[in-house]
Amino acid sequence: MRTRDLVRIVAPVLLLAAPGALAGPRDVAVNVTRLGGDSASAQPFIDEFLRYVESAVGWPAASTKGSFLVSKKEALAFIAGNKPGIGIVEPPLYFEMRKAWNLRPILQVESDDLVVKRLHVVVKDPGLKTLADLKGRRLWTLLADYPTYLSKVVLAGQVDASTHFALKQVGQALKGVRGVIRGDCDAAVLDDEQLAEARKITGGQDLRAVFTSPALPPIPVVLFGAGLPEADRDALVKGMTAMCGTGKGGEICGRMHIGRFVPVDTTIFADAQKRYGE
Repeated sequence: MRTRDLVRIVAPVLLLAAPGALAGPRDVAVNVTRLGGDSASAQPFIDEFLRYVESAVGWPAASTKGSFLVSKKEALAFIAGNKPGIGIVEPPLYFEMRKAWNLRPILQVESDDLVVKRLHVVVKDPGLKTLADLKGRRLWTLLADYPTYLSKVVLAGQVDASTHFALKQVGQALKGVRGVIRGDCDAAVLDDEQLAEARKITGGQDLRAVFTSPALPPIPVVLFGAGLPEADRDALVKGMTAMCGTGKGGEICGRMHIGRFVPVDTTIFADAQKRYGE
């Protein structure tokens, strides 16, 4: 875990569309919050990933292109307007838009760097011991834009985050950490590695969790509706499943912090869906 991993852009989104046309069933939307960076620095990795997938799946070379957006608002607008057929999306976006976009998981991402297995509500004030103690208090989190997911999946329905806390969306986990340490906010939401790194910061030794989430779902690879032909879907699953185990594909996966693409864990998604509700 590198210290820079505490610094995250809010919902960076890589959107891939066919050149000169609206997106179609083979085009891709990627929403992965741990990639960070900006459009310029991400472009070589985007192009490399696309060219490999095209080759592995048997699609024409240079038939897709990529853009990097940095907000949920931009992601929703672009996806609604361009209607891609394939996505790699963070769980909060998946659950929020699952029904509206008719999302169907076909694979999931394994990654020590990208996938959040659980989250903690972290405080410093020794007088704060439970979620109940945070009633009306300031909570800074990357999930303020997803209050239903935060409330029902992360907090397991213990409280309604939108009314229980004074929520503030932050673009970096480190901002929440510093907010708690300085007293600018009362709590932040961190994963295991972020909390471990935060405790190494001056003033962070007293940080502690007052709530820990159940196991959280990983990042799914999804289809938007049924526009992608079955043969393309099967080729995509086969190509992406094998990608990170090949020489060239493994190098690309490594540079993008992807361990591998694997079959969907239906149990963990079903458990999360049950908490989230319809």
